[in-house]
Amino acid sequence: MHPTTPSLRAVITVLTEILEGLGEDRVAGLTLMRGSLRIEPSALADGAMIARELGLASRLDHRMAVPAITDWSGTVGGLECHVRALAGASL
Repeated sequence: MHPTTPSLRAVITVLTEILEGLGEDRVAGLTLMRGSLRIEPSALADGAMIARELGLASRLDHRMAVPAITDWSGTVGGLECHVRALAGASL
């Protein structure tokens, strides 16, 4: 393991804090890797609000997807974090 890559235990600790803050019912799925977390909201329409609550400010719009989505990203607890949302929703 690379010295700057967080352990899986550290990743799970941050994930637990995120889920406690958001509420598990708002999260449909997760992709978890060392140093990276992707959150799939239960409702894509809720994705921008979740991103705001996590302090994510960078966005990348995927207009060719159906429906069009925005990938909000940033760092939460030392992890690269991404949240999907419907495109056009703003923070």
